[in-house]
Formats: sequence, C-alpha cells, structure tokens
Amino acid sequence: MIQVFADTPRDADRIRRAVDGDVRVVENAEELAADLNCERDRLDCVIVGSHTRFLRERISLLARLEREMPWIPVILVTDRDADAAKLLASTRCSALIWFDDPAARLRSRIEAACETTALAHLAETVRRSALPPALRRALVHSLRRVGSAPVPSVGALAAAMGSSPVTLSHEFTARVEGRTTLCRFLSALVVLRAHQLRLSGISWTTAGRRLGFARRTLSRKSRIWPERSLADLERISPDRLLSAFVEEYARPLLGEAVS
Repeated sequence: MIQVFADTPRDADRIRRAVDGDVRVVENAEELAADLNCERDRLDCVIVGSHTRFLRERISLLARLEREMPWIPVILVTDRDADAAKLLASTRCSALIWFDDPAARLRSRIEAACETTALAHLAETVRRSALPPALRRALVHSLRRVGSAPVPSVGALAAAMGSSPVTLSHEFTARVEGRTTLCRFLSALVVLRAHQLRLSGISWTTAGRRLGFARRTLSRKSRIWPERSLADLERISPDRLLSAFVEEYARPLLGEAVS
C-alpha cells in the first residue's frame, strides 16, 4: 500500500492518479503518523506532496518518517525550485520529484523508490533464515543500508559487524555453492541503489558521488552485473532489475524461502 499526503486535495488526487496499485490518501499529517503506527507491515511507500512555500512546515514530518520508519521509502513531490534542495539538506528522501513532471515519470520514480521496501522485506527473510549467524547479521545489515548508503566492500561490512572478511566471504561462497561471491553481492546492491538514484532524476556522476564511487566505477560494476552499460541499465524497469537481483543472488542463498 502507498500512502499519499499533500497540501491540497487537488495535489493529492493528481499524485494518486499517477500511481498504480493500492493507494490511500490521508488528509493531514497527524492522520498519516497514526496510520504509520498501525499499518507498518503493509506500507510500501509514503509520498508527500508539498509546494515550496509550505515545505518548511513539512521538514518535521519528513524527519519523523525517517526516525520512525527508516526502511520505508519517502518520496517528496515539490516545486522545481533550488530552495527545496537547501531545505532538505538534512532530511532523507528516497526521491525528489517535481510537480511538473509527467505522470509516467512520477510512476517510474515511485517504482524505483519501492525497490528499497522490497529489499527490506528480503532483509527480514534473511534475518529469519538458517544462515550462519555472523553471515546472517552481515547480510541483513547490507540490505538495510541500501536505502541510504550501500556498504562499499566486504572489508567495510566485516568492520561494521566486527567479523572477519575472510570468514564472511567463505561462508557466503559455501552457501551459494560457489555460484557467486559476497563481493559481487555487495556490488549488485550498489548498482540497485545507483539505478534508483538515476531514475530519481540525477545523473550517474551525481549518483556515484552520493555513493562514494566514481562514475567509471559504477559503469564497471554494471558491466559485471547485470552485464549492461549505464545507458542500457537506466532503460531497465525497477521491477525487472530487482527480479534479476533476486534470481542471481537471493535465491541461491535462501532457496524457496524467497517469494
């Protein structure tokens, strides 16, 4: 389910009509917060529509969503105004979309942002799995980090978890019977997040900078998986790319536990 909250009923209706699937429009911020508390397991995405003149009033709401539901993508639809980026400098948004974007572009960006939710669900599947404890914790950590800054390397993952990079790599390789590596798994998560950022409207160079990689590094990662140039990668729909990730990396790890 996708929740939509906007400054006016007209704005909310415009966003609702641009979105496929189960959409619920809420009428005020308090109602949204109440719904979040009781609908946590069902919620796929939150879309906040706010014009620049009201944006200062929405910062606390966006901060609350980030604090209470860090794994739910939050998309802000606002005016094409440089002041918006300044106001949002300290607040997380999965995507920043302009009111004057066409409906098809809005839809594609929402689909991309919802990849984050699917990976959060995958993280929960991993958490409940019978994988070795250290590997299980590391994989959950890496999946949950995708919505902000993906883990850049096996060494960084091991350091964050207080584990040995050799042990994590060996356990991963053994579990997938040598079909891939933990390094490639983490690289694919970077590609997923970069793809999401690109579909949100920023360039590959800017996406790479946000993730701590040069554009040429993103290009190299994309050539490894899903074996596409960046130009071809951005033409792949979010659901197709996520399905490819599940088949390549999640299913060998988890088998039929992956839905």
